[in-house]
Amino acid sequence: AVIFLDIVGFTTLSNAFSSSEIVQLLDTMFNALDAVCARHDVMKIKTIGDSYMAVVFPRSSPAARNDSTLPHFVRNDTPVPHSVRNDSDLTHRDSVERVIPSEARDVAQRAANTSLEMLGAVSHIVSPDGSPVQVRLGVHCGAVTAGVIGTQRMQYDVWGDTVNVASRMESTGEPGRIHVSQTFASLLSPNPSHLRERGAGVSRDGQELERVIPSVNEAHGTWHLALRGETEVKGKGRMTTYWLEGPKG
Repeated sequence: AVIFLDIVGFTTLSNAFSSSEIVQLLDTMFNALDAVCARHDVMKIKTIGDSYMAVVFPRSSPAARNDSTLPHFVRNDTPVPHSVRNDSDLTHRDSVERVIPSEARDVAQRAANTSLEMLGAVSHIVSPDGSPVQVRLGVHCGAVTAGVIGTQRMQYDVWGDTVNVASRMESTGEPGRIHVSQTFASLLSPNPSHLRERGAGVSRDGQELERVIPSVNEAHGTWHLALRGETEVKGKGRMTTYWLEGPKG
């Protein structure tokens, strides 16, 4: 699962405050997010500006088991393959469904817990003028190719359509909410077929209703998946998406 977090209105903040104040803000926020990832065995991949990217690997993946398996140093004259490892446990839909009872559902649960805790962690962070910082989060599950490429300033990274969709979930989301794909919601739900069949209701005055589907996590409480409906996603067209919410009350 890939998680993206982004500050809402970061350009406005950057124009309103000094660069040192912005760096201090980002340092505070990223430190808080790093701590959340560490608690859930989630790998921080990178930050770009105000954007934070993390990946939840299956526990059986070498990336999840031991960071020492990653290449820390390669001589400049040593050929580096485009992909030093391919973490593609969730490549096809049939393989996703096959591992739902075990690793795929565990990945979704850890991503849900991490995302919700991230949202809580940044809720206490304020901008230099004391106003609260708002963020958007996006989550999607699927195959990624992970590795190190190039010969200078090498960095472990992940690529693939899963990364693109997760980024789109974040960019098409709303402040203070976690926007997730149907693939992710289906993995998190105890009854994926029931989740896919349910649509948004319509009230008597024609307003679309959010339909909330409870998703029980025995170890960590209860999540709620609120159907957002059809969302226009760049490069993908219209996708059914959901809001991930924490326990009610």
